[in-house]
Amino acid sequence: MRFLLPFILLSFSLNIWAANPPRAEIQSGFNRRLIMQRPVPKGDFDRVVIPVKRVGNLLVVEATVDGIRGNFIFDTGAPYLVLNATYFRDYKEESSHVATDVTGNLSPQRTTEVERLKMMDMYYENLEADVSDLSAIENRRGIQVLGLLGVNLFMRMEVEINLRDEQIILYRTDREGHRLSLPRNFGNNGILKTFELRNNAIISNGSIGGVDLDICFDTGAEALLLDNNLPAEVFENLRIIRRTQLTGAGGRSTEVLFGALRALNFGLKLQNCQMMIADLEEIGKAYGYPVDVFLGYDLLNKGVVTINFKNKELFIHAFDS
Repeated sequence: MRFLLPFILLSFSLNIWAANPPRAEIQSGFNRRLIMQRPVPKGDFDRVVIPVKRVGNLLVVEATVDGIRGNFIFDTGAPYLVLNATYFRDYKEESSHVATDVTGNLSPQRTTEVERLKMMDMYYENLEADVSDLSAIENRRGIQVLGLLGVNLFMRMEVEINLRDEQIILYRTDREGHRLSLPRNFGNNGILKTFELRNNAIISNGSIGGVDLDICFDTGAEALLLDNNLPAEVFENLRIIRRTQLTGAGGRSTEVLFGALRALNFGLKLQNCQMMIADLEEIGKAYGYPVDVFLGYDLLNKGVVTINFKNKELFIHAFDS
């Protein structure tokens, strides 16, 4: 199924993905796996430019895992590296936790270890990864997808996403979070927002109709996704068009409401956005923090977005009209 304008919805998918820690870790409130794994990028570089292909509203880059080269989705909705079980089924695996996709469905999650992940001049060694069936994404987008590149891969860098120039630029940073090359220069159009990391989810603030909301910046979100339990003032800014099926990264579907949002304020105003309304309670539990809105492509389509993980700062440089 495919997303066509104006508002002809034959299908839709969102690659929002979160991992729940094992039950004992939930009870203790301590997710050791997420805290301990911040892989160190290696290679002789201060700046790496990675070409991006747009497939629908997804950001697809090329990378190589243990000699297997192919497409990976750049997905800040994934806490860490996720491999497609179709192409990595021979790897030794163990079960350690459960995963939640945007539909709220829970499924046992297997993990494995790869010897080497390489993107351009940058690489990682002995990297832990989840293994999951991503065939639903492949079928809907008509491309081979080897996996998802999640947040923890980039926590030691500053990441600049430029959809207009079709590139992601990765910058090494010092201990204070400053780039080692090419200082940031957004002129007078730069917007600075701070964020929190909640189990590797990028959570910042925004508003709809004057109501303050917790918003997850997720580059795998092809349209806005709103929780169904928000104040009435938020829904006054929506126009519901129909019901449809929302398919998560895990391949399961759930019925949601589809329509248009008048405006969302996220430092800059995003107007007339297509959106869906769903129950986000389970994925909020996975993040350990309730999430009101998932925002991805609609922001990336408006300007250059830069994420500084050290300082927990998000910069938006609006494109010239």
